[in-house]
Amino acid sequence: MKTYLVCFDITDDKSRNKVGNLLLAYGERVQLSVFEIALNNNRELAALKTQLQTLMEEGDDLRFYYLSKETRRQSEDVYGNAIADFPSVIIV
Repeated sequence: MKTYLVCFDITDDKSRNKVGNLLLAYGERVQLSVFEIALNNNRELAALKTQLQTLMEEGDDLRFYYLSKETRRQSEDVYGNAIADFPSVIIV
C-alpha cells in the first residue's frame, strides 16, 4: 500500500466538491484541499488520476506527493504530534 498527500487548487465549486468526495473514498481530508490517501498499487493510482482528470478544468492544479514510511514517521504537526501515519490496513 502506498500513501500520498494530495493537494489541489480547483476554481469551480462543483468540481472541487466532486474531487473532494472522490478522494474521501481513498483516505481522509486533513485540510480543505489536502488529503492523505492510501492506494493499493500503481494501477489504482493511474485509475484515480484518470477519474480526477475528467473533473479538472484548464488552470486547475492537483498534485500527488508520495509519502514513504520514513517520511510519514518524520511528519508532525506544529505541536510535535505524529501525523500521516496510516495503519497497515484500511477497511473501506
